Amino acid sequence: MYRQVVLLAGAVLLSVAFHATAQQVERDVGVVSADVAGQLEGFSYREGPESKLEFRGTAIALAAEGTGEVEFQDGKSRVAVIVRKLPNPWDLGPYTTYVLWAVTVDGRANNLGSLELSNGRGRLDTSTSLSAFALIVTAEPYFAVTAPSKAVVLRNLGKRIKGDPVKIAGLTTRMDYAGLEKRSIDKRSREPIDLMQARYAVDIARASKAQEFAGAEFTKASELLAAAETAQKSRKYSERKAAPRLARDAVQMAEDARGRAVRNATAADADARREAAATAAREDAEAEARRQAAIALEESRRQADAAASQAATAAARQARADLVERLNRVLPTRETDRGVVAQIAGVQFATGAATLNTSAREALARFAGIVGIYPSMRFQVEGHTDTTGSYALNQTLSLQRAMSVRDYLIGQGVAASTIDVAGLGPDRPVADNVTAAGRAANRRVEIVITGGPIIGQ
Repeated sequence: MYRQVVLLAGAVLLSVAFHATAQQVERDVGVVSADVAGQLEGFSYREGPESKLEFRGTAIALAAEGTGEVEFQDGKSRVAVIVRKLPNPWDLGPYTTYVLWAVTVDGRANNLGSLELSNGRGRLDTSTSLSAFALIVTAEPYFAVTAPSKAVVLRNLGKRIKGDPVKIAGLTTRMDYAGLEKRSIDKRSREPIDLMQARYAVDIARASKAQEFAGAEFTKASELLAAAETAQKSRKYSERKAAPRLARDAVQMAEDARGRAVRNATAADADARREAAATAAREDAEAEARRQAAIALEESRRQADAAASQAATAAARQARADLVERLNRVLPTRETDRGVVAQIAGVQFATGAATLNTSAREALARFAGIVGIYPSMRFQVEGHTDTTGSYALNQTLSLQRAMSVRDYLIGQGVAASTIDVAGLGPDRPVADNVTAAGRAANRRVEIVITGGPIIGQ
């Protein structure tokens, strides 16, 4: 029954922003329209004598004309309109009647009633609480519409106005029926036009998803339409007589259903948007909480690692200090960039000899007892001499002294694989070789210790 109705927020309601352009005519799927939104003449009527208006036809009803009177008294405007030379509304599209509208300065249209035509002529006497407005006439699918269609056939012009001109912003809300299937009307049929209006009203409500968003009202409208159809087909005049009333009730109920569907769909959309926003905000908050928790956990781990590292460093330093202190009780020991250096002084070696005396062996035995518990510790044993004798002899002697220390340590249980030796001869003196004391100081073996607790700085 309907093809495609232009929808906005789940309804056939279409909001259009208009500009003050020249008169425009559209023809689409058998529907014609005229945009006169930028040409509306509005007036703010003063209380007192009536004002006279003329009505001029638009591009879709060029021959149409009319007159009108507006009298503002006691806070109410009495409006009387007579129109002439209007085409049948169904010739313009899916329309059955004409509706008179009062358009406010902010563009809101108020339905003042429908014009019933006879040979293109019609009259309407009505009233409104408005005092500032423009008047237009539009073709509509039924009398109870709440927003004008795009098929404007007449607009008012001032003739003798008791009031002041006002600027009309344009029509803020329009109904677009370009996708509504036009129903054929049999001019020979005695079927009341009210039935056609009811069918259109139910079609439009259905297109507005009234079944989903206004189920009770839509069901009632459908039932009233069915009752009107049944009454019209009855053989009894008393039942046929009720058909127009039932149809008008169906129109009003269908329009109520359409309006409620629009509101409910809009509310549902707003709720969905709010829920989506709330869900997104909640997910963002949860993600941020997880991120902050991860940051806090990472910071906690970092602090724990730092504390553990500091504790390990402190423990290593203490272990190194303890080891150095213990070694220092056995052999003179000092800390250097190369590691901890324990020294077997020159007094332990006779001039030209590489043999360890008793005192040296005792010291090395105790030294081996201390370092033997650290399998990862390594030793660089370096022999030194004074300058007595030839250079070559001193090179050999220094290596022999280093080997003597190495062999003794191995004999005391220190792993041979952890000991390296070097003979450095007289190249690294720690004193001058002029005096006997200086030469004795230079005759030495140094043990450079690395690894184990020594690596802790």
